[in-house]
Amino acid sequence: MADKERYLQIILLLNLLLQFCSSTNNNKYTLESVHIIFRHGDRTPSKLEIYPTAPYNPIYESLGYGQLTDKGKIREFQLGALLRTKYSKFLGGHHTYGSVYAYSSDVDRTKMSLQLVLAGIYPPTIDEEGSIRLSPIPAYYVPNIVDSLLFPSLCPKYQKEYFKVSNLPLIRKEILKNKDLLNYLEEYTGLNMTTNPLLQIYKLHHFLMSQISMNIALPEWATENVRHRIEKLVALEYNILSFNTLMKRLNGGFIIKEFIKNLNKSNNTSNPKIYVYSGHELNIAAFAKAHDLIEPKLPAFGSAIIVEKLRNHCGEVYIQMHLWTGVTEQLITYKIPKCEKICPYNKYLKLIEHVIPCDEEINCLWNNISMNTLQAYYHGDKTISIYNILS
Repeated sequence: MADKERYLQIILLLNLLLQFCSSTNNNKYTLESVHIIFRHGDRTPSKLEIYPTAPYNPIYESLGYGQLTDKGKIREFQLGALLRTKYSKFLGGHHTYGSVYAYSSDVDRTKMSLQLVLAGIYPPTIDEEGSIRLSPIPAYYVPNIVDSLLFPSLCPKYQKEYFKVSNLPLIRKEILKNKDLLNYLEEYTGLNMTTNPLLQIYKLHHFLMSQISMNIALPEWATENVRHRIEKLVALEYNILSFNTLMKRLNGGFIIKEFIKNLNKSNNTSNPKIYVYSGHELNIAAFAKAHDLIEPKLPAFGSAIIVEKLRNHCGEVYIQMHLWTGVTEQLITYKIPKCEKICPYNKYLKLIEHVIPCDEEINCLWNNISMNTLQAYYHGDKTISIYNILS
C-alpha cells in the first residue's frame, strides 16, 4: 500500500510539474543568445544603377559608388545603440573576448556597417583613470564568389531555377500588365525594358532610394504613382527570388542553417552571446520569405531581423523573432507562422526543416569555382551584386 501511495504521489508531482512548465502565465524566460542579420546603411548608387539618361552628379565619385553616406553611417550606429539598450544587461558593460561573432559580406558598405553596429553595441568608454577604453571586435568574411551564406544565389542550381520561374506564364502575365510603365520608363531612362525588365526595374528602384536618402531631387518622370508601381514590381522580384521550396532552401535556407548551428551551441562562457551578420536587402528578404513572413516586403536601409534563444524555468528552449524595419523607431515581434510569438524550439525546427540545405547544396559555390577564378577575384574587381545574379 505504501508503494502504491508513493507511486501516486510521484504521478501527481510529475503532473503538477508538467502543468507548471506548460503554463504561459508562469513562464519566465532567460535569454541565452541573440542572432541578427541586418542590411547595410544608406548608400550612394552603384555604377550599374546609373541609367543612360541620368544627369551627372559629382557627389557619387566623391563619396564612391555604392558607398555608405553619413546618413547610412548614423543609421547603422543607431541600430547598434538599439541592441545595446535592449540587451545591455545580457551583454554586460564592456566587450569580452569571444562574446561576439561578427560576419560580413566582402563589400565595403557591409563591412563598414558592421563596424558601426558593433561600435553602437560597445561604444568607447572612459575608465576611472580618465583613459578611453575602445572595444575593437574582429570580423570575418570570405570572397563573395564562395560566400554561400550571403551570396548563395550565385549557385548555378539556384540560377537555373530562377530563370525557369522568371519565365513562367504567371510571371510573364504580371509583367505584361505593366507594359505601359515599362514603355514609359524606357523612354525616359534609356534602359532596355525588353530583356529582363524586372532587373532594370530593380536597379531603378535602388537608384531612386539612394536619391531620396541623399536629398537629391528626383527626375520629373519619377512621380509618386510611378514609384509606387516600381515598388510593386520590385516586391514581385523578391517573391520570384524565393518562389518555391527549392529557391527558399537555396537562398534564405543558408542563413537559417547558420542560425540553427549557433542556436544549438551550449550556453557557456566560451560561446558568443550575440551573433551579428551584415548583409544586403536580398538576405533580409530571403530569410523572411523562407519563414513565410510577409514583412518586410521591401527591406529598407538598416532593416534587421533578430532571433532570440530563450529558456524557461523547466529547461525548455524557445525562440522569438523581431523585425527592425529601419524606418520606424520600434521593434516588431513576429508571430512565427504555424506557431506563436514565443515558439518552442523543437516545433520551430520541424516547421523549417524543408528549407534547410543539404551539404552538397552548401558547397555549391566551392564546387563550381576554379583556382583561376578565385585568383582573378583577388587581383581584379571584387564587385558582386544582385545584378551579377540576375543578369
